[in-house]
Amino acid sequence: MAKTQRLKSFCFQLRFKSTQLFILGGAVLLALLVSVLCIGFTIRFEVQHEVANVADVDYWKDWVAIEQKLWYDRGIEELKRAMRVHSRQRQPRQLLMLMVHGIDAPALAAARFASADGNSSSNSDFIWDRFSHAARLKNSCSYSSPCDAAAAFRSLWSGVPLAAVQRLRNNCSSRESELLSVLRQAQLAGFRTGLVTNQRLTGALGSALYAQVTPSSWECDGLMPVGAIEAGCQDVAQQLISSAAGQSFNVLLGGGRQLFNAKVPSYEWDPVDELLCRARAGRNLLRDWRNQKLKLRPSRRFELVQQAQELSSINGSSLEYLLGVLANGDLSGNARAPTLQLMLHKAMQVLQRPGVGHLLLVEHYVQPQLAVSQQLQLLNATLSQLLGHKDQLTLVVLTNGNYLSASRDMSEETQLVSTLEKAFQGPELELQRRLQQMPSESLLFAQGPKSVLFYGVHDETYLAQTLSHALGIDVFGRQL
Repeated sequence: MAKTQRLKSFCFQLRFKSTQLFILGGAVLLALLVSVLCIGFTIRFEVQHEVANVADVDYWKDWVAIEQKLWYDRGIEELKRAMRVHSRQRQPRQLLMLMVHGIDAPALAAARFASADGNSSSNSDFIWDRFSHAARLKNSCSYSSPCDAAAAFRSLWSGVPLAAVQRLRNNCSSRESELLSVLRQAQLAGFRTGLVTNQRLTGALGSALYAQVTPSSWECDGLMPVGAIEAGCQDVAQQLISSAAGQSFNVLLGGGRQLFNAKVPSYEWDPVDELLCRARAGRNLLRDWRNQKLKLRPSRRFELVQQAQELSSINGSSLEYLLGVLANGDLSGNARAPTLQLMLHKAMQVLQRPGVGHLLLVEHYVQPQLAVSQQLQLLNATLSQLLGHKDQLTLVVLTNGNYLSASRDMSEETQLVSTLEKAFQGPELELQRRLQQMPSESLLFAQGPKSVLFYGVHDETYLAQTLSHALGIDVFGRQL
């Protein structure tokens, strides 16, 4: 009996100690679990809110000169912006591309800094320098002979290599030579489209958007051979008015009146450009454009303007189509031409519609008689007013537009390398001149949805292909 009592007492004590051990072990495990969860939440919060960032640690920067601390702080702010950049996978509903001719990398670099005498008032805070992504487009014209701007832009907008474009250049009567530009693809996919230029609407960049392959000299019918006209070939100006792509433009603003009409007014501030093509007698394509629009439904309003004050007075929000031919030749040759800011303001009024995407291409040739830094500042201020829409992909392309003549059988780069030893033996200014003559690649700055696609160095064909992908359309204009 005593033995049984001792066994019961032992078992009771063992059970009590086991319970204590279980409670103690559970408490330890619970404490470990809580600690792990706290550490995990802390790390996640630091990553998401950048608590563990060098910007939040004062350490050595408090012990350096004020000037260095100032620039260190500015560098940290720039680093913070870079860390916030991420890839937005949604497709843009708006595309704005500004292509500036006459500005390459050296010119842009020079405009960012004050002159040596310190009297420059240049503002180097360009909006495109704060874009999230950048790339370079090769200038394949440097390696091709012959090569002209018309072929280069057709390659740029169609995504077809330059060599293939040049083979198709003189075959205007064949359907096999037709190339759909990225703008035409966007039109077929239901996007509203526009072109604004301070040159001619029929220039090399514009014609590559809507015209089929023709010799670059056929900008109007005045330079076309009679045989080509009889064969059914059309000049660029005619195609802008009669082609499906040309008629689908919602906005066209630029120069080139003398290419559309045989009779044009000539003023001291807007003369006829004798170096450009002149329309043949009897041509009046601007009247033809108006007659085409009159045949549309009455609700589809349109306007044709030819003076800056006419453009300023219209309400673009109520228009379906706007054609502004605002100079006899290049728009830059008209002393009373509207400002780029006014043209873009009216263009955006016409293009912006709820639930409808749009694509606007802006071409700007830098005027050599004006200071480059001042023109860049004007472009900077104008572009700054067009940013901010979350669904807008914005591209800025800077190029020197240095296309080689047909007589060249080698690139400027090749010529430079072959004479480099001789150049180094010459004066330093001569070497600098040779370096400045090198055709440079185009600089491309991108901001907005799908801007992550623009990186590194690419051929011209990459631009059209990437824009089609970003907009979610294929080469036939179908939504993907």
